[in-house]
Amino acid sequence: MNVAATPSTVLDGFAFTECPRWHDGRLWFVDMHLNQVVSTDLGTTDTSVLNVPGSPGGIGWLPDGRLLVVMMDERRILRREDDKWVVHADLSTAVPTTLNDLAVDSAGRCFVGETGFDPHEYLSDPSDIDRVSSGEFECPSLSRLFVVETDGRYRESASGLAFANGIVINDDTRQLFVAESFGARLSRYDMDESGALSNRLRLPLGFAPDGIGMDAWGHIWVSDVFGRAAQRVSSTGELLDRVSSRQLCLACTVGGASGNELMLCSSPSLDRTECLAKLESHIEMTTIAPSARPENGE
Repeated sequence: MNVAATPSTVLDGFAFTECPRWHDGRLWFVDMHLNQVVSTDLGTTDTSVLNVPGSPGGIGWLPDGRLLVVMMDERRILRREDDKWVVHADLSTAVPTTLNDLAVDSAGRCFVGETGFDPHEYLSDPSDIDRVSSGEFECPSLSRLFVVETDGRYRESASGLAFANGIVINDDTRQLFVAESFGARLSRYDMDESGALSNRLRLPLGFAPDGIGMDAWGHIWVSDVFGRAAQRVSSTGELLDRVSSRQLCLACTVGGASGNELMLCSSPSLDRTECLAKLESHIEMTTIAPSARPENGE
C-alpha cells in the first residue's frame, strides 16, 4: 500500500466539518454543530454559508441542481427552493433514531441511512474503540438504508447494517457502497434501474469508516477516523493508498479542477462541547496520483 504526504490545511475555524462534496467547481460541506452548509471555490476567499434549522448530515443535488440536505435529528430531507428550505421527504415516522449521510443517483433518487443508535455512548472507552475498529463490536441495533424518489416517497432499500454512514454511488457500474462504522467494513450493492439494491458484498477494512468518496478512477476513498487517515480502497476491498490527516479524519471527497485533489474533513475531537469551544475543525487537501488500477476501465 502506498503512503502519501500529510495534506495541508486550507480552511479552518469550524466546529465539526462533515459530508464534503465537489460540485459545480466548488467544495461543499456541512458544519454539523454550527448548523451550516458551506461552499467555497478554495482558490479565493469566496465562501458562502447557508444556515439550516438543525444539525445537517449528508448533502446532494437533484439533476436540475436543487440542493438537498439531511436534517439528522428531525429525520427529514430538506430541499433548497427559491432561497428557502422546504421538506423534500419526511422519514420521521419510519426512523426512530437519526438520519445520517446521503447520496443521489443520476435519476435524482437519494439514498439515506439511519444510525440505529447513539454512537457516542460507545466511544468513550479506548477498548470500545478497539472493538469498533476491529469489527468485533456488537451493535445494540442495526440500521437501514432508504431510497427516496424525486417526489418524496420513500421505501426501505437495505437492512442489517452496523451503523450506516458514508454512501457513494458509481453510476458507471451501477453499484452503491455504504460505510458501516461499527462493522469496520464497506458493503457493496448492485443497483438496478428502479433503485433496488441486491447482491450485498461485505468488504472488511480493519478500521472504522466514516465518510467516503469516489475518485475519477472508480476507487473509494474511506475516512479512517481513529487512524487519522483516508484510505483508497478498490471495489473488492483491497487497501491501495493511505493519506494521513492532521486530526481525526471524519470524511473525504475527491475533486478540484483536475479531479485529483483529495479533501478531508478533520476535527480534534468527537465531543460536541469541546468542538464548539475550540472551533478547530479543518478542511485539509492534498493532490493524489492516478490509480494504477482503474475500476472504471479508463
